[in-house]
Amino acid sequence: MLLAALGSATERLAVSVDEVNALNVYPVPDGDTGTNMLHTMRAALEHARRAEQQPAVMLAAAAHGALMGSRGNSGVILSQVLRGLKESYGPDGIDLRKALSLARTCAYAAVDKPAPGTMLTMLADVDTRISEGKRGTREVLQEILRLGAEAVRRTQGENPVNKAAGVVDAGARGLWLLIDGALASVEGRAPTAPVPQAHGKPVERIVPVVVASGSGEAPSWEGAYDVQFLITSPSRPIDEVRSAMLEFGADCVLVVGDETVAKVHVHTLEPDQIIRIGLTAGRISDVVVEDLDAMSAQHAEATGIVVPSVHRDPIAVGVVIVVPGDGFARIAGSLGAHVVRGGASMNPSTEELLAAIRQANAEHVVVLPNDRNVILAAEQAAKLSGGTVTVLPARNVAQGMAALASWDQGEAAADAIAAMRVAMAGSHAIEITTAIRDADVDGQRVGRGEHLALLDGKLVAHADTELSALAGGARSMTEAGLFTLYVGSGVDDARRTAAAERLRTMFPGAEVEVVDGGQPHYPFIVAAE
Repeated sequence: MLLAALGSATERLAVSVDEVNALNVYPVPDGDTGTNMLHTMRAALEHARRAEQQPAVMLAAAAHGALMGSRGNSGVILSQVLRGLKESYGPDGIDLRKALSLARTCAYAAVDKPAPGTMLTMLADVDTRISEGKRGTREVLQEILRLGAEAVRRTQGENPVNKAAGVVDAGARGLWLLIDGALASVEGRAPTAPVPQAHGKPVERIVPVVVASGSGEAPSWEGAYDVQFLITSPSRPIDEVRSAMLEFGADCVLVVGDETVAKVHVHTLEPDQIIRIGLTAGRISDVVVEDLDAMSAQHAEATGIVVPSVHRDPIAVGVVIVVPGDGFARIAGSLGAHVVRGGASMNPSTEELLAAIRQANAEHVVVLPNDRNVILAAEQAAKLSGGTVTVLPARNVAQGMAALASWDQGEAAADAIAAMRVAMAGSHAIEITTAIRDADVDGQRVGRGEHLALLDGKLVAHADTELSALAGGARSMTEAGLFTLYVGSGVDDARRTAAAERLRTMFPGAEVEVVDGGQPHYPFIVAAE
């Protein structure tokens, strides 16, 4: 019965996920609410199915799976609802009245600044209004569904953003659909049967609505990052980790979990510091760092809801870096940089660089162009910005990443820039690519299809295989003690392993790290330091 209810609830949400996504107007732009909740439920269902088929064990597995698979605020809050179900289980089975109360307590405990008109207020509303007395599962679920529908409708007036858009809260609607799906299982009806859609007009293509910043409801994420990760077997209490992140100044802080795993989801200007706090509690995994400004712009375009920026005092030093792949972008973002996508065949414009400089919101901005073809545009953007901007002429991504890694955010601008220059000077890049035509390059004749090795932009080797080219390019790096092998997009495990082993064989005394760079055109970029 439990698995059937979880499966039916998940299926009910899956049928209406686009409807829930279309309601997603509350200005926390970290993904589509319906999709996040569905991913969380599917993870819960998968873990429950793999567990020993005993109700208590399956409930514990579902709660753990939801936590591990939770995405976005809505997913994390939903994981706490399932935790309430788990903790309500007793000798007589699940006590739904107790589960509702526990879900409310756990969910509110996870959020540092609960907002009105959300799935949280729906939970509280239903918990407050549900009648007492012993009844069967069907009757309790039916009352929860009825009270939930009323609470969902009220979210439109309770939240200023929902009210401006004329819609109900997406998370509350998603939770109601899950309850309806669970009840469908108990009643023996199909979870895919049509139900009335959420009250309110469609969000897509509505006239843009500007929410007054004076309402105090708009989170202050300008220039910030969305950071999510898991902490395995946390050695510090969850509340202590949450407090440390709040004291640091993070926004929208969600830290939930138990002694086996904790889920962290916060907004911050300095993602590296949030990750540092996480590491004080244990090993972290499933790290995601995303640019909230870019997500906000996409959110505004998709929904028509425009949330004005909240004023923030500028930080002392900010860094803008141009990188060629998703892996590089994640690493650079985790180190606190504002990322601009670029590289071979996709150089960013002066306008894009200028926007990034301004978004950095810093008294002194350092730009790392990481490509000789981007340096001029970066210098133009620096002049147009009207602020204090230093363009460090990093000619490849290895130099730029070395400079970024040396950045101590507590240092004064002059000291930070000096350290970056030293790091740049001590870093070299070996780039492996393929010749697209016959040509004479740096005094050497190369044929179309040959594998090339460029050392700091100069051709130093060409060969019939990429491993031979890599060996030829690395041969002169005898004094390097650390090689970071950035693996490009489309490179399979066999190729990456072979490349790493070739470097380890050539330099037995050096450390070789393998990182997913995700860059196009260059299957391997090796940073030698």
